[in-house]
Amino acid sequence: MEFVYSTFWLSPAEYAKIYSEINTDYSKYEGKRLAVHMSYGIDDKPYWYYFENRGYDDYNIYMRVRV
Repeated sequence: MEFVYSTFWLSPAEYAKIYSEINTDYSKYEGKRLAVHMSYGIDDKPYWYYFENRGYDDYNIYMRVRV
């Protein structure tokens, strides 16, 4: 099954950081098809990361919005 939204490009370091955080807090997102994760990017600025969720460690980050 394909994701609905196009993937938002993140640097490999930022991608790994955000994926790791989502995995760590997965219980907040379990069962939600679409979710938002708030975090600081690798530039130390706050962002909302919007993502599609197909299960643990199976996400598509499709938008990043600076807070």
